[in-house]
Amino acid sequence: MVYRGALSIVGKAGEIYATHGGITLSVVDREPQLQWFDEGQGLSASLHIERIDIPSGGSLAPQELLFLRRKPPSSPSFRSLSGETFAGDLGAAERFIIHITGTRLKAQLPTVETQDGIQGQVTFALPGWTLRLVADAEAYAFVIEATPDSLPITIKEVERLEWQLFLLLSLLRGREAGLAATAGIHDLGHVVWARWAKPRRGTGQWQWCPDHLFADAFTELAQAFSKLADNPTMEKVVDRAINLYLTANGTQPIDARIPVACSGLELLAWAVLQTEQWLTTGAFSKLWAAANLRLLLQWSGIPIDAPSAFTELEARRLSLEQPDLAGPDAVLKIRNDLVHPPKRLSKLEWPSVAEMQQAWRLSMHYLELVILRILGYQGQYLPRLQLTARWATDTESVPWARQR
Repeated sequence: MVYRGALSIVGKAGEIYATHGGITLSVVDREPQLQWFDEGQGLSASLHIERIDIPSGGSLAPQELLFLRRKPPSSPSFRSLSGETFAGDLGAAERFIIHITGTRLKAQLPTVETQDGIQGQVTFALPGWTLRLVADAEAYAFVIEATPDSLPITIKEVERLEWQLFLLLSLLRGREAGLAATAGIHDLGHVVWARWAKPRRGTGQWQWCPDHLFADAFTELAQAFSKLADNPTMEKVVDRAINLYLTANGTQPIDARIPVACSGLELLAWAVLQTEQWLTTGAFSKLWAAANLRLLLQWSGIPIDAPSAFTELEARRLSLEQPDLAGPDAVLKIRNDLVHPPKRLSKLEWPSVAEMQQAWRLSMHYLELVILRILGYQGQYLPRLQLTARWATDTESVPWARQR
């Protein structure tokens, strides 16, 4: 139970119903379930609710957090909340506690001595904030304490911080990190503001950053995010590229994931080659997409040759009597064959599952490495190009670090 008391229910047409009830946050297999219940008016279950407001002065101190192994039986008195609920006085908050759902971190974070004993945590900074991250062993994947550099704080500043944390953690974990609850804390330790939400929940098939690399990679990329904030245009480009990366790394049909990955690569080529003055806007538009991608990989220090183990791509090239292709050409040719209809109904030249799997691996290899190169990452990563199983500890230095 995160709140119990007076509630104002706002309907679709703006009508307001004053009632008494509560908001519950239960954690089912580390995924939050946000619900509310009515103890007052007995509102109709068919009522379309636009939002729920908590009147000023209501106590926001959490009463109970319920941990469950499986979903509880449904009850007509409880209704799920799909949006966001805000409450309290944001201006009175002096620090914030942000709760992140997702896969539990299996590696130990660097330990420090705290008032409650030894705890694993990472201290870092983002523009305007000093933060500490803890890997929670119970309900949440991570809990982050965020202290603003100056007060008072605005809702836009809180939302920007949450978005940066979402991108940073999602990039490291290879799937969407869920922001479930944010609590604003007064200097006396009281909760004076809160935001509860049902977080985005994505899937992921590969994680370039194994758990044993997390602490070092997290610290380095947090610094990179801070530096990137000085270039708002490139920051927006990288934000969008990370979202495309997360979608392409999911479990949707593979013939949909390949075009998404290629969209991310084309976006980054467009931004990087102009920003780094490798191409003018006019020159970029005159080159084929594969040529632009080859230049992007050259700038990044990423080899363009298709891996010799990717025999399905080579066999497809030979069967279609195509010229000798580098990796970018092979990937984009597969993409084009997926998004455009074949030339003839009598000869459907769609790629096979094996060909798509190799094209997807190669496109994602390019995409995640280019993102890391833009961020200036110099550490280790787990390559996804090896077709056979490998240990999570079989990491390598990023290609541009090996070339120094």
